[in-house]
Amino acid sequence: MSYDEHDAAMDEFYDQMDKELYPEHREQAISEFTEERLRSFYIKSSFVMRPAVDSLQLGKTLLHLEQETPALVFFVSAIELLLKSALLKPVVYGLVHHEPMADIIVKYALGQSGFARYEGLLSDLFWNLAKINIKDIKRERSVQRLLDECKKLQDVRNNIIHKGDTCSKPDAVMAMEVSVAVFDLIVRPMLHSLGLTVIERGEIVPVQPSGVANRR
Repeated sequence: MSYDEHDAAMDEFYDQMDKELYPEHREQAISEFTEERLRSFYIKSSFVMRPAVDSLQLGKTLLHLEQETPALVFFVSAIELLLKSALLKPVVYGLVHHEPMADIIVKYALGQSGFARYEGLLSDLFWNLAKINIKDIKRERSVQRLLDECKKLQDVRNNIIHKGDTCSKPDAVMAMEVSVAVFDLIVRPMLHSLGLTVIERGEIVPVQPSGVANRR
């Protein structure tokens, strides 16, 4: 099949449309597509946050039993699960449109220690979807950034596991409050921006127009 004047005219037309429309709407189109994939992931994997909820509840039980050191370990585990499994994993699937590649990147990213490695990725996502600057989030009555508190608690947890350290009750209480704040100030707003909410046992479900969660 030969390339004629009609084909050339159509190519020129599409090139012109691309030049005029794509630069202006590129960011919006990517944002909308990423948002769609994110929402789809949460609906398909509605219990992705369940391990974090279980760790948080176990930490509270241990704290009630005055087992402060193991309680802190589970609170920090809850923080990591909320940030990594409940946020970073869906984000990667939202950005990477090739499922096998997404699996590889998720496995690599979730294997990295420390929050600084993926703070930038989460920051960009939060700003684009929820217009929230995650780097500036602080708990009420706290002078430290929430992510800095997470990093500090992670260091305490690592010293407990690798050096046999213990922690005080105030440290454990702080860990509980920080883990709850991660959910209330980071995870919940993200889900809300996608039209989702959390019900019993950490299940993620769509919110209906009336504002009532859809339990399917």
